[in-house]
Amino acid sequence: MAYDVLKWTLSMFKRNIEVELKRWKNDSTRKPLILRGARQVGKTSVIRKFAKENFENLFEINLENKETYRKFENVVSVSDFITRLEVIENRKFTSSNSLLFIDEIQESSDVMNLLRFFAEDRPDIYLITTGSLLEAKLNSDFRIPVGRIEYKFLYPLTFFEYLEATSNQILKKEIESMKLGDTNSLNDMASAEYKNYVYVGGMPAVVAKYVEKQNFFEIKEILSRLYSTYIDDVSKYSKKHGEKKYLEWVVEMGPKYGGCLFRYEKFADSEYRSREMSNAFRVIEKIMILNQVSSVNSTNLPLNFKLKRPKKLIWLDVGIVNYFNNAYPEMIQGIYAGRIMEQIVGQTLITRFNQRRFELGYWSKDKDEGSAEVDFCFQYKDKIVGLEVKSGIGVKSRSLGNMVKEGKGKVIPVQVSWDKLEIGKNGVLSLPFYLLERIDEFLNFYNL
Repeated sequence: MAYDVLKWTLSMFKRNIEVELKRWKNDSTRKPLILRGARQVGKTSVIRKFAKENFENLFEINLENKETYRKFENVVSVSDFITRLEVIENRKFTSSNSLLFIDEIQESSDVMNLLRFFAEDRPDIYLITTGSLLEAKLNSDFRIPVGRIEYKFLYPLTFFEYLEATSNQILKKEIESMKLGDTNSLNDMASAEYKNYVYVGGMPAVVAKYVEKQNFFEIKEILSRLYSTYIDDVSKYSKKHGEKKYLEWVVEMGPKYGGCLFRYEKFADSEYRSREMSNAFRVIEKIMILNQVSSVNSTNLPLNFKLKRPKKLIWLDVGIVNYFNNAYPEMIQGIYAGRIMEQIVGQTLITRFNQRRFELGYWSKDKDEGSAEVDFCFQYKDKIVGLEVKSGIGVKSRSLGNMVKEGKGKVIPVQVSWDKLEIGKNGVLSLPFYLLERIDEFLNFYNL
């Protein structure tokens, strides 16, 4: 796909976050917005699309561009910033009908430190910034103005976004309206399309390539480029001498363990110690390439995470995990399916909140109490959701039953699988994989 065609395709993707961006625009108390997300998840494309549909003018600067960076170096005030912007653009900036977009703001502490003054002195300006490596760049000279900015988070395409991108809008509309008790004649079609999604993943450039070619093997070149980008970026967020090799090891080997439990000590058959690996994982997690899911051993709120136990690794995107493991579509139904379905379920659950990071855990009893383990758990209102992932059909979870028993009315049991949508006689919500994005709607049937 030629670059300009790819760029156009990406700009046409409809993303769920667009609704949140419109709410932000119409909010009279809005603050400058930082859109967080890993590289290549579509931040720039979605902001340009939002600007085109909601403003007359877009003023965009990319501080990763060295020439642009120099032009805003040592900027001292908002008025100074706007003056420089107008000179560079050779046009006047009018706040009422313009969106100011600062891409990769973490590259300039001078501009970053202006955010508080945009909020205080020029609340009339619509300002959105992005920062792929933001938290990894923070230091004593580089501070986020707490309380004066807003955050939203962007992730790879969800299944519903994928359906929209692949021109399956009718199927999307039908499964978005499914209700408990409905006769589902589209289950096979929805499941088949979901399996395609599990293999392709949700990285926008990869989905765009799949839309063009409709060929699973054509997407591997794009995945290879994406993966190389993350490895090449390591030097940008390694602060200390000697830290780079640990960060590189996590980025290079991490996808192998997507959906699996892991330990820091000697991670991926290395000789690296727990201390170095734990620090490296924290840095990579900050830039949103992975999530670490910690263990919970009780059914009490608030969730008490056991940080010294093995963690479950959820990589940024299932497509990258498949690429690293040299998977092919048929493997989604075999032995490999068990772990890859945990990866995609974890990946989907993490997108539930786009305004703050989501605390996701897995439930595991202490060793002296048995071996029960439930794949995921999270707080929902005043309850705990225990969620088991089953890649087979008609499989029941004994561990989930143990968690419910221990919870004494505090646990909502959910099983995500290829089975039909229903609440079983045992009170377990059976949720097809392709309806996972709607989990909050179905949880409300528990009369919370």
